[in-house]
Amino acid sequence: MYLQRPSDGELDKKIKAARAALTAQNGVYTNLNKAVGELYELEMGTPDQIWKLILELLSEISPKDYAGGRPPQKSYEKAIENQELFAFCWDSVRLNKRMYIKFALKENRYYYVSLHRSKDEL
Repeated sequence: MYLQRPSDGELDKKIKAARAALTAQNGVYTNLNKAVGELYELEMGTPDQIWKLILELLSEISPKDYAGGRPPQKSYEKAIENQELFAFCWDSVRLNKRMYIKFALKENRYYYVSLHRSKDEL
């Protein structure tokens, strides 16, 4: 039987690694201008507040919420070029809306790619 990547086990490990990176304060923006626009839409006061929020949101997602490619798409952003991207779409209890998050992991760092209200809700 052919298994498509990523498996639920792999996704679970990526979510845990993302939480570990943010707990260790290893969060990086891949595109600060894009992030600022998304944070404005989420009514976040300062970019520093986002890491705590993302850590909370990562607790809400599971492999069943995976919304990325199989296999995962690769990034074209210079800081994470060719790194796999992991996207999730879920109903957030914390924000009371359907949300979309995309991130990459590299060298124990969480790379913010995207966080916004899910476009399928708009």
